[in-house]
Amino acid sequence: MLKFKFQRKITVIILIFCLIIILSYYLGFSHLTTRYITILTNPMIATANYTASALSDFLAVYLGRADLSKKNDDLNQKIIELVKKNVALETLRQENEWLKKELKFLDEQKENYLLARVLGRNPDYAASQIIINQGLSQGLKPGLAVTTDQGIIIGKISSVEENISHVRLLNDNTSKIAVSVMGDKSALGIAQGLHNINLAIDLLPKDIKINENDLVVTSGLEENIPAGLIIGRISKVETAPEKYWQEALVEPAVGYQTI
Repeated sequence: MLKFKFQRKITVIILIFCLIIILSYYLGFSHLTTRYITILTNPMIATANYTASALSDFLAVYLGRADLSKKNDDLNQKIIELVKKNVALETLRQENEWLKKELKFLDEQKENYLLARVLGRNPDYAASQIIINQGLSQGLKPGLAVTTDQGIIIGKISSVEENISHVRLLNDNTSKIAVSVMGDKSALGIAQGLHNINLAIDLLPKDIKINENDLVVTSGLEENIPAGLIIGRISKVETAPEKYWQEALVEPAVGYQTI
């Protein structure tokens, strides 16, 4: 009820104001009316202009920030795409360099070879084996040496299928390979996988001194395994008076878990 009365008073005041303006015009006081109206309305016009200007500036800044934010997002996306392309190109470059070195090494060795890619690992955690993308169709067979990084042997093919092969790595618990320790004198022995981590050599002659850091290579006494392929270096030598042979631990030249 109070709200209604207030609105009615406002309406009446506006009507009286309009009547005053009309009467002033007919009575010849229009110039005075215009003057007073101007005086009354100038502050409102100025306030409206200021408000409009401020609102325009605000909208310009807001829209400018929104546009800048979008451009920044677009730029970040382009940077990400460029980084991806650079990574892909760098990976390809490294692979090409690696292939050139491998091919040069293999050509110098005068051995038959076949390049292969690792497809995955054997899901059996008790074994240390990988799967490569070459098999019977490419002429592979069990017992062949598998190498990487210019002559570092990592294992032997254990079984083959039409287009894939299973490779038993040298650190596999069931792996064995004939080796030669290149110390002051060469010493022949058998390297076996130890806990799927590294290798141990037994049957080393006791009369030949074996030192830590001596190079361990394949001896060439196995069929399909050329001599001189690098396995690793001696990390520890164990000799016991009651034994007729020496034993040694080998630190592999490559990390088998990263192949």
